[in-house]
Amino acid sequence: MGNALVRQLGVSGSSESLLASRKTGFFQFTDLDRTAMVRRINMRYESTLDITVNIYADGDVTNNIYQAVIRPNTGASGVLVDDSNNMNSTTTTLPTDSTTKFKSGDFIKIDNEIMKIVTVGTTSHTVQRGMRGTTAATHNDNAAIHYANHPNVALRVARRAKYLMVEISTAAGTGSCIINRMELEYE
Repeated sequence: MGNALVRQLGVSGSSESLLASRKTGFFQFTDLDRTAMVRRINMRYESTLDITVNIYADGDVTNNIYQAVIRPNTGASGVLVDDSNNMNSTTTTLPTDSTTKFKSGDFIKIDNEIMKIVTVGTTSHTVQRGMRGTTAATHNDNAAIHYANHPNVALRVARRAKYLMVEISTAAGTGSCIINRMELEYE
């Protein structure tokens, strides 16, 4: 990490739900006579919803310098396996009743197996089976599909600034979002 410095940001606690937007307020992390390179924001989170992260710099609350969307990593997706013949343990095609929830690169869990979605299709997805130490197995028609994305994420910002404001937001819904840790890495 070289000469990187880390500042931990105070964010939501384990009992706080986020269903709209929360901002840190601007905070100074370097001397005002110079700018620092913001390397990345590291987060540990648990969410059933997409989280949008916006970063604003140097007092400009209108134009963000960085934006990212973090995928859900826990809870039911609301999508079911759609295979009347049941999905056997060797197939790499996952038939579902909906595609609006998944993106290529998402990790999902069906029963006790974790899979990685390689390619999203209309109602058929290409998956990599038996991920993260799980074993490929047969899955029944209408088996529930859960999110299983990793709870840690590092957002590469690579921008210069004197002070920042971080905004995290989700769409309104019945899901929850818990940010267990958020830190800023800069030099």
